[in-house]
Amino acid sequence: MAKYNYITLKVKDGELEGLDNLRGPEQNILTNGNVIYIYKGTKSKKIYIGQTKQFTVRNKQHYNGKEIKFNTADFDQVIILISVYFNGSALDDVESQLITYFIADNPNSKKQLVQYDDDEIINLTNGNSVNEYRDREKVALEVVLPFWEKELYPSEWVSTPTLEELRNRALVKYSPIKEITIQQMNFLEEIVSNPDQSFVINGDAGTGKTVLLTHLVAKLLKEKPNQQIAVVLQPNWIKTAKNIFRVYGMNNSNLKLATSTQLINADKNYDVVIVDESHKLSRKFPKQMASFNKVYKGRFVEDENHLEALKKLGRQIVLMYDVLQAIRPANMTRVQFNEATKDFEKRYLTTQFRIQAPVGKNYSSEDFVNGIKYLLYKDTGLLEQTNFNPKFDRAVFHDSDADSYFGYFEIEPLKNLIDWVEEDRNFNPEHINRVLGGLVEPWKQADGKDPLITHWHEGNIKRRWNSTQENWIYSEDADAEEQIGSVFAVQGIDLNKVGVLIGNDLQVDAKGHLYGNPRNFHNINGKFSNDDESPENAQEFTLFVLNIYYILMTRGIDGIRLGFWKNEAFKKYMKEILEIK
Repeated sequence: MAKYNYITLKVKDGELEGLDNLRGPEQNILTNGNVIYIYKGTKSKKIYIGQTKQFTVRNKQHYNGKEIKFNTADFDQVIILISVYFNGSALDDVESQLITYFIADNPNSKKQLVQYDDDEIINLTNGNSVNEYRDREKVALEVVLPFWEKELYPSEWVSTPTLEELRNRALVKYSPIKEITIQQMNFLEEIVSNPDQSFVINGDAGTGKTVLLTHLVAKLLKEKPNQQIAVVLQPNWIKTAKNIFRVYGMNNSNLKLATSTQLINADKNYDVVIVDESHKLSRKFPKQMASFNKVYKGRFVEDENHLEALKKLGRQIVLMYDVLQAIRPANMTRVQFNEATKDFEKRYLTTQFRIQAPVGKNYSSEDFVNGIKYLLYKDTGLLEQTNFNPKFDRAVFHDSDADSYFGYFEIEPLKNLIDWVEEDRNFNPEHINRVLGGLVEPWKQADGKDPLITHWHEGNIKRRWNSTQENWIYSEDADAEEQIGSVFAVQGIDLNKVGVLIGNDLQVDAKGHLYGNPRNFHNINGKFSNDDESPENAQEFTLFVLNIYYILMTRGIDGIRLGFWKNEAFKKYMKEILEIK
């Protein structure tokens, strides 16, 4: 039996039509019961979503003449959702989910067609964390999903037939009104309540740093509307971020989105400067993009890195950071970062959001992440600087099920990885799957403009590197899904299923330790020059290579397969370290 019911009524001049024709239980639930309601204007195309315990009273409040949204929206129908699961937490959860899905269903509208009560919703962080409650999974599977796919879509209230298709969109993944954990909520409260204190938010890949960022911006714009806020982003994410803030009505004139170079060159002061992926901030370095080095002028002339300059621009600095994601010598060093943040409060995100272990397995997403960290970093001394748990369940690496989260191919790595991701697309057309690779095949900037230039060759298969780094996942190239993605195109990006080609830039020495081999590494700006050769720099280069593979191997939501590209040594090493038979 369905765990939800719904009632559809016509609305005319604020009056509900057909109430007298309802059954007694239906009338009672509208008068005194927990419900979610959605108003729709057939001509205006506008939607309003809310929750209440007294719908008939709430309807009169909406139409009392004091709510501008209802005076101008021309709503002519309303659908009311009821469920056995609806209590306080479930109502908050379902309301925020439906608002997020409706917005993602119509992202290209120049008008803000999806409306809601800003005071109650834009910050579920004000005290209501709806991340966990007893029946949350049941509500998602037995109420929200069938209500959308069996009722709203067939009745043409929405245009996207499946929620799975929407969940892969950035507007849903990074929504500033989606549910967050109690830990995230506490961090937000602490940051906003201490405007003279700066913070480093440490988090492994997939622990919700970017979601925390969008919530923080929303909270600041709501609670401190006169503050000037700057958000420093990587170039491949600025367009996405602008779209997110626009469709959620947060394109405020007090909000600036820019790269660190743009912000420093503008030389304007802000109340808060928030930096995403701060591990990628630049330092003074000979092999640096010229524009990055040109910022050191005026009051920044003595600074050694972008973070020192950014600190002069913001009263409060908030940094999203992962020590395992610096990938170039031109990134500021760990020593520089620690020195620049010695007076910052340090906080650590611990919940893994991106990676989803298959249903019915005993292992968890944390087991996979901890295993990959152990595999790559066990001899580096960096694990203690992360949220590493040595007691991870190795079963995630021993699962031979065709639908296991982890696996690998021993022969024809390119062919097998391509077949694997393409087979999944046949079953799940909405999935965003890609094959990614270490920087082990040469590439030139001009290559991206010529689809006939290929870089990866195996038998009759010829594939090229990603044609662009910016917004590559949504590239309009005819062969976009066939291109092999580099770390520069996917850092900070979620994918569904991921194939990773591990090349011979990562090798094993006589002591059984991993090391990076620069001779097999084809990114000139990613390694030190011959003049800089030293044991210390050799170790740093090894860390860059390890970080690249860590990033590639932690992109997949639903699964990963490895392929060994001219690298039998690493395959043998992996089997020994993870005890794979």
